[in-house]
Amino acid sequence: MAPQHPILDSHIHLWPASAADANGHAWMNDADFLLSKQHILSDYTTASSSYPPTSVIYVETDRRLQDPSSSSLLTWAAEPIKELQFLRSIVEGAYGAEASNLLQGIVAWAPVNQGPAVFSQWLDVAEKTTGPKTWERVKGFRFLLQAITDKTEFENLVLSDDFISILKSFSQREKRFTFDVGIDQRSGGTWQLETFKKVLERLYDNVPEDKRTVIVMNHMCKPEYTSKSSDSFSRWKSCIQTFASYPHVYMKLSGAFSELSNDASPVDTADPKELATRIQAWTHVVFDAFGPQRVMFGSDWP
Repeated sequence: MAPQHPILDSHIHLWPASAADANGHAWMNDADFLLSKQHILSDYTTASSSYPPTSVIYVETDRRLQDPSSSSLLTWAAEPIKELQFLRSIVEGAYGAEASNLLQGIVAWAPVNQGPAVFSQWLDVAEKTTGPKTWERVKGFRFLLQAITDKTEFENLVLSDDFISILKSFSQREKRFTFDVGIDQRSGGTWQLETFKKVLERLYDNVPEDKRTVIVMNHMCKPEYTSKSSDSFSRWKSCIQTFASYPHVYMKLSGAFSELSNDASPVDTADPKELATRIQAWTHVVFDAFGPQRVMFGSDWP
């Protein structure tokens, strides 16, 4: 079925067979894990054939990293470099013209936790690795903050002068970038969201409108889909409303199904309308706060 309106899928993940194991991704630590196999654009187009998108945005897949203190950037970030090489091969036609045309944007990994000097070095490495055609499609960066589950460690990073300086630099270069924010109420804690409110306050304080970095919040910040009368819902809602109060912040309507409990009914076999009803209180908050102009659809495939 052809969609009535063009669909841009703002959040998909891909990896070749060579990266589909624990060597490529630390989180693929089980050979029987459903995702521990190749997922490329031809698989995606098959899965989305009922409502085929006109274009997609690739988002980094949290490739395995080595200890940054033990070697050079080219060594400890070898897997993210391989990720960029894989994306370049798609853009330059190794997987066919259809795949190249479909992949219109890239949100790449970046070491925003390592200070401005390392980040600047990474930009040079990334540009050289991707080449001009693929570099043109790099629209932003992501570093998964949700993985930092120690509150003090999280605060020490995101509220540091270095981190704020790096994010500010995204919009002050000749080529401007967005920053995708992955924070997680359910697994990380509501405090991750509440801390990021302080980040935005510092990021935009005394910065002219035309120099403000665009922030893209992922997956509705992975709510606890429990009860809308719960304390966790009210705290999540308050954070979402604060995020939306900044015009340069956007929200991805994505990633909800992986956060749902199987207690009510198995997510994999549930009726889509039932799933939509289960998350409706949260999606209403997102649309009321951001409006449709600042909400992006993302499948979070696979």
